[in-house]
Amino acid sequence: MRTVNLEFGVKIKKDRLHKPLVLLLMLAFSLIILGGCAGGKKAGSENGKVAAQKPQMEMRLAHVVQPTHPMHLAADRFARLVEEKSQGRIKITIYPARQLGDDRELFEQLQSGALDMAEISAAPLAGWTPIVTALQMPFLIESYDEWKKIMTSEAARQLLDGLSEIKVKGLAIYDAGFRHFVTLDKPVTKPQDLAGKKIRVAQSPLHIDIFKALGAAPTPLPYGEIYSALQNRVIDGLEMDLSAILMEKHYEVARYVTLSRHFTWPAILLMSEERWKSLSDEDKRIIQEAAREAVDYNLQQIKELDEKCANELRLRGVTITELPNKDLFQKATATVYQKYENAHPLVKQFVEYVESQKKKGS
Repeated sequence: MRTVNLEFGVKIKKDRLHKPLVLLLMLAFSLIILGGCAGGKKAGSENGKVAAQKPQMEMRLAHVVQPTHPMHLAADRFARLVEEKSQGRIKITIYPARQLGDDRELFEQLQSGALDMAEISAAPLAGWTPIVTALQMPFLIESYDEWKKIMTSEAARQLLDGLSEIKVKGLAIYDAGFRHFVTLDKPVTKPQDLAGKKIRVAQSPLHIDIFKALGAAPTPLPYGEIYSALQNRVIDGLEMDLSAILMEKHYEVARYVTLSRHFTWPAILLMSEERWKSLSDEDKRIIQEAAREAVDYNLQQIKELDEKCANELRLRGVTITELPNKDLFQKATATVYQKYENAHPLVKQFVEYVESQKKKGS
């Protein structure tokens, strides 16, 4: 009698008496194979569930700042909150650092519906509507706690809703922090200290009007030219936030920072009106809630960054002082309020709301 080895390694004597045993073993082997196939189907169904959890809606959000900037961090928190609240059903991909264009190009894409969302600073946005100038009226808001209360108020909500005039949906207001006076020779203590001084400002009619009212000679310059302009005394100073003073090394030339807090640098999270109208009520609720909740995170980031940068600037020999006699600066810029409040009723309404809140707190 001879023996054979079956593929599954069992030795069987090949004779008629053992044929039933062989058949049984072969049947068992077949069942094992079938079981494996069934398991494969189960794994496939699991993959099907995962596939079903993939985003059902994808949107793009663009802005011009770097991934380390407070505005990007706010946008990132917003996108994460949307994904979380929708249980992964809605995914927002962020394109930072001008990947999809500058502020003007992003806004035009929003209006045409070619882009879903964008985070655009109030200064360039003022080129399309005077409504947003309300957010940078000089010496109106004096602290971050006050800023948060105001920017999440009904008055701010009305400003955002007013942007429907330019065919976009305003979702929330984020910020990059308070701006301050930075000067070459001495700190600023009164408006006369700015008289005739060439102060670099952004290319914004509002900012130019503010510094003209203070007696300065506002000088618009590209952001990248500030350092050399200070070094060559083409300008006598600038207005800037603490993080930029540190990162751009302005402090190497301009050694005096006066904490004027004359305005902040807000950005508005905008959505294409066309895209907004296409959403279900539930999705609108999710996106709006996430946008508002990200404000807290944004504010915390700014406060921490300001404190860190102020300490670092002091360590590098920069003289940092508080602005005294702020009421003198407020009086000097009264004409700016008159001009821009007349430009749009929502600006006047917003300013009146802020002033009424101050009176309540005093």
